[in-house]
Amino acid sequence: QATTSHEVVDYLTEFSGINPGDLDVAVSSKHLTTLKATYLKLLYLLEVGVKFVGHGLKKDFRVINILIPPENVLDTVELFYLPKHRLISLRFLAWYFLGIRIQEDTHDSSEDARTALQLYHRYQELESEKKLTESLHRLYETGRNYNWVIPDKGEVSH
Repeated sequence: QATTSHEVVDYLTEFSGINPGDLDVAVSSKHLTTLKATYLKLLYLLEVGVKFVGHGLKKDFRVINILIPPENVLDTVELFYLPKHRLISLRFLAWYFLGIRIQEDTHDSSEDARTALQLYHRYQELESEKKLTESLHRLYETGRNYNWVIPDKGEVSH
């Protein structure tokens, strides 16, 4: 049974996506698991050769103190990156490459995961069409033009 004896003072819902009750086994609609079970599942996935797709995974894995070999990580923060330039948020990449708006009200890790997978597929398309470098240069130009802020709905996009 997943439980904690520590009182949560601030869930930082805007960033974590966690609401009061989400971590309470008695009332949560989420699938809760223990830290040990989670580590065992990650170890199993690693052993069977799973590729982890996400955005900012290096940081996530560092936070949970686990080392995943680079060949098992497909990280959109690195795939959509030009050397010596800034890293680009998942939110901006989703708007630019997929035409969708995410993280509008709160952080949702499921939405982030789906979006990262969609972006990875877009990356594969651009690579196969030999348009990745050109697209990245246009991305950075658009980002600079918008000061990396997604325009309001109704405004003309890129």
